[in-house]
Amino acid sequence: MGVVYEAHDAVIDRKVAIKLVRTELLEGKERQDYVERFQREAQAVGRCNHPCIVAIFDYALHEGNPFLVMEYVDGVGLDKAISQGERFPPSAAIHVILRVLDALGCAHGAGIVHRDIKPGNVLLMTGGGVKVTDFGVARLESSNLTLDGMAIGTPRYMSPEQCCGGAVDPRSDLFSVAVMLQEMLIGERPFPGRNLTEIACGLLRDPPAGGEAVEGIAGSAVKRVIQRALAKAPEDRYASASIMANALREAVGQAMPQSSPAASIDKTVIAVRARSSSPPSPGGGTFDPVLLSNIERRLANRLGPIARYLVQTSLPTATSVENLCDLLAQRIDRADDRKRFLTEALEAVRSGTTASPPAGSQPSKSLLPTPIPVAEIERARRALAETLGPIATVLVQRALRQAQTPPDLWNLLVAHIGPDVARAAFLAQRDKG
Repeated sequence: MGVVYEAHDAVIDRKVAIKLVRTELLEGKERQDYVERFQREAQAVGRCNHPCIVAIFDYALHEGNPFLVMEYVDGVGLDKAISQGERFPPSAAIHVILRVLDALGCAHGAGIVHRDIKPGNVLLMTGGGVKVTDFGVARLESSNLTLDGMAIGTPRYMSPEQCCGGAVDPRSDLFSVAVMLQEMLIGERPFPGRNLTEIACGLLRDPPAGGEAVEGIAGSAVKRVIQRALAKAPEDRYASASIMANALREAVGQAMPQSSPAASIDKTVIAVRARSSSPPSPGGGTFDPVLLSNIERRLANRLGPIARYLVQTSLPTATSVENLCDLLAQRIDRADDRKRFLTEALEAVRSGTTASPPAGSQPSKSLLPTPIPVAEIERARRALAETLGPIATVLVQRALRQAQTPPDLWNLLVAHIGPDVARAAFLAQRDKG
């Protein structure tokens, strides 16, 4: 729902970034709550003056949609570096994490929990600079604007208590930092999974994986720091960002191979930029540009200007234009908007010119609109959330790609529930109809 623009502040003559969020897809109290949470990003970061936190200069509304004017950072996202296979020497990884911890220490001291620490919210700059951004889901300790029973953040980096929709404090951010550090060191998160359900189950039940690999690369002391920060119970983790940072510095000691963190980060930034500058090409096929523009406009009606970026980044993996529509539809959160987009996009495909898929590929099954009332979808989501918590929203969205009728939806969802008693309770909610 958001997009970031590069802009120029003519008054002060400086480059800035503008983060705009489209909220017209939200309605009523949901929209009001979202705007209030977004405004807190400006309030939160405005209280934190730190060189490792992206500064916010202004907050305002444009045609009812909130936007932030932020410090322009000439860097690359840590997520891009990781996704492109970049690996960080221990000295460089710890250099980045220590700066993230310093930034969080400042925020926590102001009563702010970030709640969404992940590689996508960490920016790397040449010279070894690091910036933490996107406090848009931050929770002010004095705020009453949190949503009951809703987990805010990214599941792959969430703490167990956050995944369950429970209360969070600064120790939740430290859990996320530990996940990120391990991923930088060995390229694997401590709670892997093929889907969000597996990740959530591992997060709540299993011990973290990858400890031996971390020890082999960074030593046993660093492994122990990560393991402690990954403790299931918050009280078993470090009490603050500064304490975790000191433990990490002590773990490094003199045993860490001496290399220049800044040089390693510079190399990573340059490599990521070089790869990103190469335009994506379709996955073996050539798509009609007029048809792509048509699809992009329909997606922009739901998601705004970011639609162009999503189309371009989806092209390399699309095996057919129908498959491209499927991939793009997955970016739309609301089920009714997703269905309308697919209907319109697939009609454009049928009436327009499409490319032949690559040799040997099979066209994907299109996601056709389903005649399931929105009220029934929400009823199923609430029933599933009583058993599985906030991840119910993700599971319902996935089930809607296959369900053609309300019974289909309930039958797909019940498969995610283990104990017979819990299944019976879920199906009882269905039968109340």
